[in-house]
Amino acid sequence: MKKNFFFLILFAFAVLGKAQSDQLHHIIPPAVLLGERIHLEVTNYNNRLPLDNVALFYHMEGEAAFRSLAMKKQGFTFVADFSSAGLHPGNLEYYFAYQDVNGTVHYLPQADPQNHPFRLQIMPAKRSGTAGRKLMDILLLSPQTNQLLSPDEVVIAFSIPLSVAHPEKLRYKLIISGVDVTRLISRDGHLISFAPPSIRSGLHNAEFSVYNALGKLLGKKDFSFRVSGGPSVKKGFNSATSIFLDNRSQNLAGQSANYFRGGLRFNGSYKKFDLLANILISSEEAYNRQPINRYSLRLRYNFSERYNLYLKGGDFSTYYGPLTFYGKRIRGFGLGLYSKYFNFDFSMGNSNRAVEGKAIADSITQYGTYQQKFIAIRPQFNYGKYFGWALDLINSKDDPGSIKYGGNPKEALVLGTALRMNLDNNRILLKGSFQGSIKNEDATGKIDFDSLAARYDLSQSDRDQAEQFVNLMEKSGFLTLSQGLAPIPSLAMQFEAQFNYFNNSLHATYKNIDPEFTTPGNPYLLKDIRGLFVTDNIRLLNNQVFFNLYYNSFANNLNGDKAKTDNTELGGSISYFPLSNLPSLSLSYGNQERLNNVDTAATSYLMAEDNRIQRFGLSSSYNFKLVHVRNTLSFGASKFIRDDAFYPANRSDFTLYNLGLRNRFTFPLTLRLNYAKSNSGFGEGDLQSSSDIQKYFLGMDYTLRNLIPRSTFKPYLQISYQKISKTTVGVSDDYNRLNYTSGFYFHHAFYGNISLRFDYIDYGKQFKTKDHILSVRYEVNF
Repeated sequence: MKKNFFFLILFAFAVLGKAQSDQLHHIIPPAVLLGERIHLEVTNYNNRLPLDNVALFYHMEGEAAFRSLAMKKQGFTFVADFSSAGLHPGNLEYYFAYQDVNGTVHYLPQADPQNHPFRLQIMPAKRSGTAGRKLMDILLLSPQTNQLLSPDEVVIAFSIPLSVAHPEKLRYKLIISGVDVTRLISRDGHLISFAPPSIRSGLHNAEFSVYNALGKLLGKKDFSFRVSGGPSVKKGFNSATSIFLDNRSQNLAGQSANYFRGGLRFNGSYKKFDLLANILISSEEAYNRQPINRYSLRLRYNFSERYNLYLKGGDFSTYYGPLTFYGKRIRGFGLGLYSKYFNFDFSMGNSNRAVEGKAIADSITQYGTYQQKFIAIRPQFNYGKYFGWALDLINSKDDPGSIKYGGNPKEALVLGTALRMNLDNNRILLKGSFQGSIKNEDATGKIDFDSLAARYDLSQSDRDQAEQFVNLMEKSGFLTLSQGLAPIPSLAMQFEAQFNYFNNSLHATYKNIDPEFTTPGNPYLLKDIRGLFVTDNIRLLNNQVFFNLYYNSFANNLNGDKAKTDNTELGGSISYFPLSNLPSLSLSYGNQERLNNVDTAATSYLMAEDNRIQRFGLSSSYNFKLVHVRNTLSFGASKFIRDDAFYPANRSDFTLYNLGLRNRFTFPLTLRLNYAKSNSGFGEGDLQSSSDIQKYFLGMDYTLRNLIPRSTFKPYLQISYQKISKTTVGVSDDYNRLNYTSGFYFHHAFYGNISLRFDYIDYGKQFKTKDHILSVRYEVNF
């Protein structure tokens, strides 16, 4: 037999790196000590057009609102550098937002960044960090150390030395029993005080710290006290809540519709406990489709800033890896442990809910969807943050009794192992996954294993191993010994490595995924592929010169009844961003080739492939000031050429030119102008078709601050006009398209945010209908 079975998979291991976004590249830095500066970078290696308004959004885990910080541009890199002194030990959650040349907002991470942000660990400051440096003498006025107080007598007060000038410019932090109450303290000159509205009984440990404007620790006071009597109502509970309401009314192609969504996110903490609750309600929820509404709850007990024990329920997703459990949403419950030496996750629920099919006189006219039971288990053994070895089990089973009218109920099982390594302070990142899967395409009825083995023509040794394994899985309830079971496992492996040295980031990935490999935790996995993928990003001359090189060599269509196709991709870019006030310049080139050995004379259903695509790119941007107006001028040009040796109709070329200008005036007005022109051609000779598109864009927004105290009001207007000319087999068609977008964004520090957007699209003579969309959104944090 050509493939090993699952018991061999459990002992396999491999290596990995880190995936990157097509637009921005970011590496999470190592943990920082409280009080140290945090340095975050994102690098725009692959985007050919300039980015605008790149910003960092961050908060400590458990908080609802995100704080924002504009990032500084250094060549292809955007940098955020700030102090952690105003934070507290725990996980800093953050994501990035940026705009393209048309003002469209994008995010990193790309999908739901507020709920799936990056995380950076903030460690408690070490005492040794203050050695040799004299700290200010903070006087604790009340309470006395270890003093016993009644709940109504608790007043905490400190005095900063009178020799300190301008105490109002200092930054303070007060943490009581692990809860940050800094926002509730009162300041009066050199006196700092805090009177809790309620407080639990028992022992309290407190920590008061003073920092300068740059985040340097100036003084610290640790103390404890006791509170007598019964517990208070709040018991030191800290919480944050976010609510949003979103309504969209539209008329598209003559069809009117209205969609409503609303949601609530709640974060609470008490001592070492964290609670997170999410609710999402949508008008699109219906009995005959998969769930749109979402409800989730997570309770976590924190042993430390990094390690915890958790329970989760409702709708949730988990990340094991792309070959196993990769964001598939299930409705159920789970529990887990994250510790220094051992991790564990158990998730169980339904990945599909039952939707009945349709039938007429017992003849099925539309198959339904079975309720699908899902289970995922991952134990992982760690050596701190340096090494982790995990075992994976993912199983899904359709419930034949959940509906009456359905097709063949299916099952799938994945077993495997994964390894991660972190060496030299994140400079070497290795990770890998080796998985095997068995699927059952028809789990109705049962057959004996001899009949199954005869169908697959197994040798005696292979038959013995397969029978032992299948019997074990059937007794465990993971698989059914039925006519649709494939006893031979399909394999998938992915090994990646990342090396970060000398301003160089090298990524190498090898993947080999069988055509029949099936993982219930990632239904969108690209299968039937094997090959090597390498990228190298290099920074030179103080971040003024950037090289981006890539080489991919892989094969797809590996299945025996298809023609294996070899793919080769090679390319790169070089960019120059001078520190002086000169235009930047970027050049890029890429070449992709696909080749197989199909004999078209011998087969009628497979296509011979011998084609190549070449890509050329040029872009430049220039920042300059003219009559007190800050301007950014950008230009881009790109060309794609596809050549096909066998099918002239598939030959094509595409050319795009883009010119943009952004103006920022001394008053809060931003103006964007953009012109783009594209030409494309397809086929050859009498079958040739072509299209020419010209696009004109005007966008403007105006920011009014404190129109109402503590508020920001930003109205905007965008107009896009397109002239389109198409020619198909000698027949020409010309038409125009006009799109108006207007709206506003209003933010108030207390009442929240409200936004309104209206889109109107006129397709000219292309379509008789005219589309319009009205969207309104309100959100508030408290």
